[in-house]
Amino acid sequence: MQVANPFPIVQYVGPEFFCDREDETKDIMSAIKNGRSITLYSIRRMGKTGLVHHILHKLDKQKRTQTVYIDIFDTVDDTQLVNALCSAVIFAIEKKESNVLKTVTKFFGKYRPKLSFDSLTGNPMIELDIVSDQEVKVTLDTLMKIIADQKGIFVIAIDEFQQINYYPKSRMAATIRSYIQTIDNLRFIFSGSEKNLLVDMFSSPKQALFRTTQLMPLYSIPKEAYRAYIVLHFKKKLKKISLESINDILEWTDRHTYYTQYLCHRLYERTNKQVSQKSLDEIKYQILKENEGVFINYRRLLTHQQWQLLVAIGKEGGIDEPTSKDFLKKYKLGAHSTVRRALSALEDKQLIYGDYLTDDSKPTYKVYDLFLYRWIESL
Repeated sequence: MQVANPFPIVQYVGPEFFCDREDETKDIMSAIKNGRSITLYSIRRMGKTGLVHHILHKLDKQKRTQTVYIDIFDTVDDTQLVNALCSAVIFAIEKKESNVLKTVTKFFGKYRPKLSFDSLTGNPMIELDIVSDQEVKVTLDTLMKIIADQKGIFVIAIDEFQQINYYPKSRMAATIRSYIQTIDNLRFIFSGSEKNLLVDMFSSPKQALFRTTQLMPLYSIPKEAYRAYIVLHFKKKLKKISLESINDILEWTDRHTYYTQYLCHRLYERTNKQVSQKSLDEIKYQILKENEGVFINYRRLLTHQQWQLLVAIGKEGGIDEPTSKDFLKKYKLGAHSTVRRALSALEDKQLIYGDYLTDDSKPTYKVYDLFLYRWIESL
């Protein structure tokens, strides 16, 4: 595939421009082959969606395997999820529009299906006139019967799956559990960014989806793999970049996939022959200046205590004990109770997150948006 820039930041463009994740890919492919569904989780911008598309790309190459992908982040109830899932599944099975309409009419005619196209992606969409919880269940049962009748494995990837927790009066988790347990050729890949919420869905005995999937956390790409990837794609266009510059990039972005890709994307665009330290520093500065208006607006939206705590965490580069006497005194943050409330509010707003090195360790609280962190660091 010909691409203008080998460091994609918006969408998956093929295996040639996908960095590493070899172990994760192997594990997920093995799980799918052996009948296990997967739950993939990490903080935002770590590359989950790209990995999912990479897996689906590989699965699509296999015989007797069909895949679909939906992102449900902007859905608000069971009906919207069902419409999204029906669209993806039917159009994966039936490639021609005439066959799609025939299939939809045959199985879902009583719900007066409407065919349209997504205004942003151009992808075809089916909208069913579903008005009750019973119709949601019947529609999904019909869709799953279609899947069960397919030859070979059928893989459904649902991104931002934790969103179903925000649906009013939803029984979607229990419904999906029944499909995982009864449809032999169906596999799910669930992924999401709200770690605590998503992990609880699959690890708590109180939850309907308890122990129905293999949990898989996603961490930063190893330095060696990212170094090799960056050198390779600069070299292909006869552009030179030193190991010192690459190490600078990976340290500044903390190897978070999106931020690393974005910085390399901008640097590649600007480089003719040789990456200079001056050019790298100028691009880092430019990125922060471009986002400065957004960052300043956070100060207006947060309370004084929340903003002060956010800045303090950013200045520290992360903090293990946000209520310790030394930390409170150093940044004049006030009482323990005030800081705890501010900490909770910043987590709810996803401006900070708890980074757990191990499952049983205490979290290190960090600023969520790495560019915001680097901007705070420069204050």
